[in-house]
Amino acid sequence: MNTFPSQKSYELVVFFLRRHWLVLFFIYFGFTIMTLFGLILFYLANDFFSLQRNNLYLAEFLLSLYILSVWYFLFKTLTDFYLDTWIVTDHRILEIHQLGLFKRDISELRLSKIQDVTVKVEGLLPTFFNYGTVIVQTAAEIPEFKFEQIPYPQQVKDKILQLYDQFIKSHPSDQEIHEL
Repeated sequence: MNTFPSQKSYELVVFFLRRHWLVLFFIYFGFTIMTLFGLILFYLANDFFSLQRNNLYLAEFLLSLYILSVWYFLFKTLTDFYLDTWIVTDHRILEIHQLGLFKRDISELRLSKIQDVTVKVEGLLPTFFNYGTVIVQTAAEIPEFKFEQIPYPQQVKDKILQLYDQFIKSHPSDQEIHEL
């Protein structure tokens, strides 16, 4: 059941995309290292300085504050990861970009505005795990849409170009730009 709030009755969802799972793994790994760093630093400071009871309470408070900050940024990052979404339909492309906990940008691109579609796969892991960035250049106010770190970028690009061709053939009056 691929639907979304502003979906038109005649639209068919082709792709509902999020970032590749490996990106999430690196987020978890980084935050695990940061949490362990704080815990190790606390116990080393406790052993090295043999903290008095009052100083121990202060150190525990600072450690708690540090871990709370790490967890807050983890939650914020996971929210950004999960809510950054790209929706490709047979008529348009929507980009939902989460900017923090309470702000998001939603951009829309009609298929007739597409000028070029490019794929970028840079690095060993993106090549090995087949994820990358798809850049859709437009003739609209927003010069390009970026599908960042998505799985199977070449297939997404091919399908967008196929949808563009189908849309132009079925809606010749909407063709405002040159053919790809």
